[in-house]
Amino acid sequence: MKIKNDGYGKRRKNISNNINNMRNINEGNGNIKIAEELPENEYYTDIAYKFKWAKWLLVIFLLIFIVAQVIMNPKELNADNLKYLFRYINIQGSNKSIKTEFYIELDEASSICYYKNNIAVLRKNRIDIYDMNGRKNFTHKLIYSNPVVKASDKYIIAYDLGMNKMEIFNSFSRVYEYKNQGPVYGAHVTDNGNVVYITSENGYKSVVYVLDSGFEDIAVYSFANDYVMGADIDGKAGKLAVAGFSARNGDYLSRVILYDTDSEEPVKTIEVHGEQPYGVKLNENGIFAVFENSLRFYDSDGAGISQYNFAYRKIQAMSLTQKLAAVVLNEKTLGTDDRILVFDGKGGIIYDNISDAQVIDIKFSEDYKFLYYLTRSGLYKIDIEQGISELAADTGEYDDTANFIVYANDKNIYLSGLLKINVIGAD
Repeated sequence: MKIKNDGYGKRRKNISNNINNMRNINEGNGNIKIAEELPENEYYTDIAYKFKWAKWLLVIFLLIFIVAQVIMNPKELNADNLKYLFRYINIQGSNKSIKTEFYIELDEASSICYYKNNIAVLRKNRIDIYDMNGRKNFTHKLIYSNPVVKASDKYIIAYDLGMNKMEIFNSFSRVYEYKNQGPVYGAHVTDNGNVVYITSENGYKSVVYVLDSGFEDIAVYSFANDYVMGADIDGKAGKLAVAGFSARNGDYLSRVILYDTDSEEPVKTIEVHGEQPYGVKLNENGIFAVFENSLRFYDSDGAGISQYNFAYRKIQAMSLTQKLAAVVLNEKTLGTDDRILVFDGKGGIIYDNISDAQVIDIKFSEDYKFLYYLTRSGLYKIDIEQGISELAADTGEYDDTANFIVYANDKNIYLSGLLKINVIGAD
């Protein structure tokens, strides 16, 4: 039988000869030296050098960038930040979904808010920041009697209502500590990091401070006769609205005062007789001001636009935002009927309906298309444009002590109770 020559033997012989030609064996020490090297490909060598230099340039740039950011933002970027940043880096990635519930330690005075995909919980003895799976990212010990916590896109602000304690945090550390001696009666931080807070000092019933994003004083306003109940600034801290009251002839005299923060003189002073103020908010059209028996609307110059009288119905809940305002009024019937009202910036009623269950808390969605409200029978969602109210989701078995909507959007709604946080409608 004749075997066809496929060239394999010839190729093997050639390869063997090439290897032998490339090797020069040093009999003295047994080392193998390459006598004939393969020719170098200049094109790929050039690419390799370019990648090498690009790698080192990138490393150098990142180091310079980190150092520059730490120098320019010492309040926000420090060793604690970097420690917590690298603590939770997952190189392999994770496909875990958000938990539908997680347990946290709360007390009867706890205050809670949503902040940058985290949940901040302020108790009497510490503040904890959790991620959306209930994993604790940060904790800071403190001693508060009446804890209140709020958040903006930039910071978390925590204060002890009626006491001389206030602190500001980011996701990883404390960036500001209140040093004054006066008690804090209210505070707010904007998305730009500007701060307004209410306190009192010797000789004055109330003093309102406005701070820039570096926590330096922009403006200070002192009130000898007014007990200030609410204060709000716009995003750039250029405008300030203050709501306070005093007594005159045996009755309340309330005042809403507007300022440009670069001036000591008020732009406008609005007087309301016989009602105590509950809150004030600057909006896109002007000002919302809530009083004991009315919700009033003013333009940016302080001129009255309209008002809605509560007819002595008690306010159960309210939400004042930059676009819309909502109030919940008890109808004083034999049942637990609550009236839910939503107003636009000019005082127009865009939703008005009755809930046959007591409303515990309300929250607007981010796009202001929906208003969520919590009752003991479940969480409901109002489509403001369509005027339709329905269950927001199958709430299932959630903590029946839930009394606060931590955060709401179309995907996730967080409910806070004494025992746990539930994520309603989570993906």
